[in-house]
Amino acid sequence: MKTNKKELTVFALCAYAIPFLMMPLLYICLQNGRDTSIFANAQMFYPAAGVMLAFLLARRQGTPKRFYILHIAATALMLAMSVLSAFLPQEGWLNIANFVIIIASVLGWIFLLTEKKTKREACGLRLHGKLLTALVICVYFLAVKTAMVFLSMAMQGGDSWAEYLAYWRTSAPWVMAVVLVPNFFLSFLPFFGEEYGWRYYLTPALQGRFGARLGALAVGVLWGLWHLPLNLFFYSPDTSLQSIAAQLVVCVTLGVFFTFAYEKCGKNIWLPVVLHYLNNSMVLVWTGTADISNQIISWTDVAISAIMYGVVFLPFLVAKCYRNNK
Repeated sequence: MKTNKKELTVFALCAYAIPFLMMPLLYICLQNGRDTSIFANAQMFYPAAGVMLAFLLARRQGTPKRFYILHIAATALMLAMSVLSAFLPQEGWLNIANFVIIIASVLGWIFLLTEKKTKREACGLRLHGKLLTALVICVYFLAVKTAMVFLSMAMQGGDSWAEYLAYWRTSAPWVMAVVLVPNFFLSFLPFFGEEYGWRYYLTPALQGRFGARLGALAVGVLWGLWHLPLNLFFYSPDTSLQSIAAQLVVCVTLGVFFTFAYEKCGKNIWLPVVLHYLNNSMVLVWTGTADISNQIISWTDVAISAIMYGVVFLPFLVAKCYRNNK
């Protein structure tokens, strides 16, 4: 579908304005020692909600309205709970948010699978073939990401490396890896929320203006800067500059690979959604914890990350899908 300025404005307001308007509330929560995880979960919904609102306001024909309205409603609930958590602090907000994600994800599958095929295809939601190609891409991604984690831990040496090897000799990582398979179907909506915005909508829009390579790289930069409120008040408040730099490295390089995967499998949005899920959720397997807040990041960490991610993912810029650079 061809984009226009009105739709891009609606998308930008929803995807970017809302997260940045949340910054004062994030600051209040941080100053009072409250958990801000719910803000991170809610933010993942905003890009797709922006696309869906833009399409519905433009009265585009053939949209899967039930699924769109479901996602927009879930986004509104997540946003409301984020705001309330800043003024009515309690331990249960994150649990309620997770419950909303599960219910909305299950309903999402029902609405999608019972929707007309023509509507799914018209809005980039089709479930189609090239399963072997998708499997190979997922295996490659898991292999290189796991290797990067092991290399990072090995560079620390000493007791840290020994403890990490001991962790992998337990059953914990293997059990968690198995659990992540069914968990995807119960929590896909936030990951879809990002990829439908970045890969399905914004990447083709910018590629049409700047070319295949520059368009994908530009989306990577915009995707990285989109995380800025979380870099400042969630991921790494004490080393926020390093966190922003590391975020840009990851988003630019992963953006190149995710776009390649999307194009390689015939513009199948579900492959980037799965890759995004693996990237975020496998942290629990790789490190044994899902807590990614209050990290301390050094400039050395940023440099090492830039080298590893650059070597592994930037070579995909020479792929066929990037050769049309006009």
